[in-house]
Amino acid sequence: MIIYFFTVVFFTHILQAIAGFGSTSIGIPFLSLALGTESSVLLLSVAGIFLCLLVAVTHRNEIRFKELLIILAAILPVMPAGFFLYARLRSIEWALHLLVGSLVTFIAGRELWRRYIKKNWTEPSRRSVCLSLAAGAVIEGMFSMGSAFINHYALTKLRDKGAFRATMVCVWMTTNSAATLYRHFVLHAFTPWHWSAILYSIPLIVLAFVLGNMLHHKVPNEKFAAILYGVQLTSGLMSLASGIVLLI
Repeated sequence: MIIYFFTVVFFTHILQAIAGFGSTSIGIPFLSLALGTESSVLLLSVAGIFLCLLVAVTHRNEIRFKELLIILAAILPVMPAGFFLYARLRSIEWALHLLVGSLVTFIAGRELWRRYIKKNWTEPSRRSVCLSLAAGAVIEGMFSMGSAFINHYALTKLRDKGAFRATMVCVWMTTNSAATLYRHFVLHAFTPWHWSAILYSIPLIVLAFVLGNMLHHKVPNEKFAAILYGVQLTSGLMSLASGIVLLI
């Protein structure tokens, strides 16, 4: 089981180092098939903090603090609603996976269609952005998987791949830290096994950062949004698949 966790951590954190998100949104559906959703969230949300810290420190000059503060001000007050909902709905996690997977798949698929097939993409409306941030905040509080919704806003403001990655890892570092404190001190969800597994995964996270950072610089800026939405589409489909497996 621990080898499976290390494998998921390594590959999803390479992805996170490339794109600025993805370690939880793709890793949790994979890992939950073996460990359940709750343990997967606990492990990957804390592991993600280390990777985000590495990116933020080494690329601090690329952080766009204005957008960072706007995003955090919009989502942090709403995240407790996600904590509340998950505590009461955790017994039907298969349905939650199906719901989140459906929404993420729809958003990513629509944006890929509009941007790269129909090629008539326009800026989203303010109402759409507000709804996306609110939904992202709730899902981030529930599963640490709200990136697809929050990125809907961020991609309209952060067009440079380096600025997007550096800014968004700061968002995830903050939200994951807040969620970890809640899960540790309020839910008392962590066990010594969780902390040991996270500790032993740190060398793999460092290696994933080195490899992912090299790949990040090879991605053309004009193709970066397509990669992001491709990652989001994959995470949505994975969440749908895990929901179906849990239901069966």
